[in-house]
Formats: sequence, structure tokens, C-alpha cells
Amino acid sequence: MIKKIIAGLALSIAVIASAEDRIVIGDTEITIPQVEGFQSIGPSHLMYDIMLNFVPPSNELLDIKITNSDIDAEIRGMEPEYNRYIVMQTYIPTKNRAVSKKEFEQLRNFLDNQYEEMTKAIQSQVDELAEKGSKKVSNKYSVEMATKITDNVPLEVFHNQGYRFSAMNLMTGNVMVDGQSESVSTTMGLNVLHVKEKIIYLYVYEESDSESARDWVKKMSTDFSNTIIEQ
Repeated sequence: MIKKIIAGLALSIAVIASAEDRIVIGDTEITIPQVEGFQSIGPSHLMYDIMLNFVPPSNELLDIKITNSDIDAEIRGMEPEYNRYIVMQTYIPTKNRAVSKKEFEQLRNFLDNQYEEMTKAIQSQVDELAEKGSKKVSNKYSVEMATKITDNVPLEVFHNQGYRFSAMNLMTGNVMVDGQSESVSTTMGLNVLHVKEKIIYLYVYEESDSESARDWVKKMSTDFSNTIIEQ
């Protein structure tokens, strides 16, 4: 979905890759291990600026990682794919306080027990966020853009133990930019991590609904989450 939005804007992209991977939540600094094949982008990057408009009000954007091949394409003046990317956020209400192990265990178990019902219940909120984000981007970049999430289907909860909860969804929708409309399907891995008594939401995306996309999202979610937790 993000590829369709950026491509439709037809704007130059500021290529700024972060050499140091770290995030700050409240007064806590967390070092993030390097992800093979990916690099962090800074706030001056167009994708980062656009993504800010689609972050829920309860969350704070911490980091976005795109593939090395996309960064290389940007540098060469070619069109990036943006088929795979990683987004990190945190939950603002707990940003400035410690989250205990017991609290996180309760959160994990709640998500595990209610994930399918919760995903369906917030469908209207997700679509509203997409609509509002589209309007903000349209106004800022003087384009006519509309993004609609038609469905957000929970596929499976594949981890609920210790310092991590992980689930996978299939998001389908439509992106319209200046009258040109296209349907999109995105496989998303949602990973909720407990690191240094802070909450990290780690989202792993592939712009596909294929079986290979699901395999990659699950593997990247598992491998990257574990390296963050085990630091």
C-alpha cells in the first residue's frame, strides 16, 4: 500500500539512512540490532513523513526500516519497490513508566484470547485512520488521495510467551491517487515486545497475500523480535 501512495505523489525522495539503530522510549534508550538487508530511514524521508499520518493517536512512531535494494534504487534515481518494510511504534500511555513483567503477561494473554474479536471490533477505527491520514497527505502534497482498508483479517497467533506476542493479519484495501485507483493486499506481522520495561510494537509488512509472504513475515517477525529481546 505504501508503494502505491509514494509512487502516486511523484516526488523526489530524500535518502537518509540511519547509521545507528536505536530508539528512545521515555527516558529509556534501546539499541536495536541491525537487520540483514534493511536500513533505518530518518524523518526527512518521504515514506517516514507519510507514515506519520497513519499512526494511531495512541501510538508514537519510533523507526522505519526499508530494504537496502530500495535505498539503492532511490540513490540511483530509480523507482523503489517498497514491497517489504518494518515499522516500530510504542504505546504513548506507558511511554514514561515501567511496565512490569506481570502487566505484560496480562497484556499477552488478553491479546491471545481476544485477538480475533478485537481485530474485527477496531475495523472501523482502522478505516477511519486511513481516511484521515489520506486527507492529511492530500492537503500537504496537493494531491487527491484516498486510502480505504476494506478488511483486516486475523490469520493466526503464532507466539504468546515470555517477552513477545506475535500475530499475523491480511489487510486488503484500495488506494486512489489523482483518480487512479488500485486494489492492494498486505500481509502484516504484529509483534508486541517487552524490552527494558517498555512496550514496542514491531510491524513487519510484505505487500502480497501469497503463502511465501506469510512465511517471510512470520520468520522476520520471529528472528528480529528475538534479537531485540535478547540484547
